[in-house]
Amino acid sequence: MAKKLIIAATSARGYVQAAVASGYEVIALDAFIDEETKAIAKHVFRLKVDDFALDEEHFKQVFLGIDLSNIEGFLYGSLFDGCPELLDWVEKQLPVLGNSADVLKQAKDFSFFALLDSLNIKHPEVQLSFPTKPERWLSKQIGGCGGMNIQLADLKVTPDCDKTYFQQKITGTPISMLFVADGNTAHVIGFNQQLTAPTKSLPYRFAGAISNVTLQPSIHRAFEHAAQKLTSALHLRGICSLDAIMDGEGVWVLELNPRLSATFHLYENLLPLHLQGCAGYLSSIPIKTNISHAQLILYAEEALDVPKSFAWPSWVADIPTAESDASGVKIDQHMPICSVLASAESAELAQTLLLLRAEKLTEMLTI
Repeated sequence: MAKKLIIAATSARGYVQAAVASGYEVIALDAFIDEETKAIAKHVFRLKVDDFALDEEHFKQVFLGIDLSNIEGFLYGSLFDGCPELLDWVEKQLPVLGNSADVLKQAKDFSFFALLDSLNIKHPEVQLSFPTKPERWLSKQIGGCGGMNIQLADLKVTPDCDKTYFQQKITGTPISMLFVADGNTAHVIGFNQQLTAPTKSLPYRFAGAISNVTLQPSIHRAFEHAAQKLTSALHLRGICSLDAIMDGEGVWVLELNPRLSATFHLYENLLPLHLQGCAGYLSSIPIKTNISHAQLILYAEEALDVPKSFAWPSWVADIPTAESDASGVKIDQHMPICSVLASAESAELAQTLLLLRAEKLTEMLTI
């Protein structure tokens, strides 16, 4: 009998592919349900989200309807950043193959910045009170992800005392480090450049990433030291990521994602490594590669109807699913259409190819 996993994420496709390639049967809980996930998962359930926030009661209904016998464990992505208590509920039903709800809560709470201070990890200044010079600050929502929780701070902001905080705006390049931990030691997998697709209301909306970017040795060291300190403090396990802003030769840590992240998809199958880290041992460290992989989320600038006959290029993923076999796909304004993929011998070449393909696909869809 095949081993079985439940995987829950806003977009679970990459994790499901890794699990199936590793010999698992997968039950996928996903906010979008793309064609690839439907094709390879044993069962797929669509989760309700509102402004990218998970409907917790609907999640429980779906979860309780699943036969949990012979399920080895539960893997999760970004769904629980704003509701770690729901992950705590899951832990009572099934083993979670990743960091605990308590670790996630510590990483996503405002008190995380006090932890960074205690570990002497540099980060932008943060505060709960409205800033006197808002043009120099960002407004953020605790527990948000994908840049959907970030806005420019201005006088029109009405702070939510429980969820809103303000962070000093740093001009620079958004970057991240993907790493694996075994509870004691952090090992680098790769460094990535984050991509954004800004709108007026969402100036930092996440749009993808490029792996294996070239960074100064000082940036490497700052990232590695931060990851090691956080691993020791929180006893991190499995695949995690650390987001930051690179300002010249300095790095400002923004957040820790102690769970599977979007850059997981930019490397060869990392699931076995993740499971080893969760079990508290690593039989081997990640193998470095010179190839850069890139992924860009293509958003609909206007509402879009994609006919059933549309021929999707081979270099896209997360292809949307039609509501019925006879209909095409309706995509609302500002919602994701699909992901564009590219690979090359350097991050610069991968980004160039990625943007060319995105432009070509946009033309194909709007003809």
